[in-house]
Amino acid sequence: MQTQPTFLNLVLLSGEPCQKLQAARDAGFDQVEIWREDVEAHSGGAAALAAIAAQQGPGFTNLQVLRDFSGAPGELRAEKRDELRQFIQMAQALGCDTIQAPATTREDCCADQIDDDLRWMASEAARHNMRIMYEPMAWCSVDNTLPLAWQRLQRLDQPNIGLVVDLFHICARGGDASQLDGIPADRIYEVQLCDMAAIPAQDKQSLMAMAKHQRLLPGEGIIDVRRFVDKLKSAGYQGPVGIEVFNDALKRLPPGVAADKAWQALTRCWG
Repeated sequence: MQTQPTFLNLVLLSGEPCQKLQAARDAGFDQVEIWREDVEAHSGGAAALAAIAAQQGPGFTNLQVLRDFSGAPGELRAEKRDELRQFIQMAQALGCDTIQAPATTREDCCADQIDDDLRWMASEAARHNMRIMYEPMAWCSVDNTLPLAWQRLQRLDQPNIGLVVDLFHICARGGDASQLDGIPADRIYEVQLCDMAAIPAQDKQSLMAMAKHQRLLPGEGIIDVRRFVDKLKSAGYQGPVGIEVFNDALKRLPPGVAADKAWQALTRCWG
């Protein structure tokens, strides 16, 4: 079926971190996107989760999520740099080489320092052989679309910062698969598939409410998932592809049931 790694974002699943890993593995996923909160909730911490992954799988696509790093105002700038170092240490302990850091959502961000912050982030990550996934989220205060984020990464030209393609954030603002045009496949670090019942209202609260509670599995809503898949395959994309679905109803299911549903959806859309 898939030739590239498949992943499940653990946000879909209930239960303890070990239960989530087992559910993802049993469903068929190669990797998981793991949250710092999952690592901190595990009694053995990152080292114990790394041991489980090494023995049984799944591996780790990335550690998430480093929020509002770029353009942090005032004293927060130094705090965010310390937080990046903490993420790097945790990722190393997991045996993971990628950290997800979306564009800032702060209205008081210092827009004129974002490029410098991202260059510093890239340099610090490179010292530890780490990559950064830069994600344009629909409610970001800057770079809230894939074209805007790509323009910034082109300008910065940092080899270890790449894009996250998340279908929700593209389509929630009325975008479609044409936004992938002109982006080299190797500058996309991962693809997160999902769906939605309708385009949400464009205010921040509505966008966040749907994104964090009401996403659907791909193929169950209005997104033309197949067009995204066809474009990515035609471009030669070989990076991780998986499911990132925040859905309150699915999360109430036993983790194995929810993971199986996610795997079936991924197989239908990408296989």
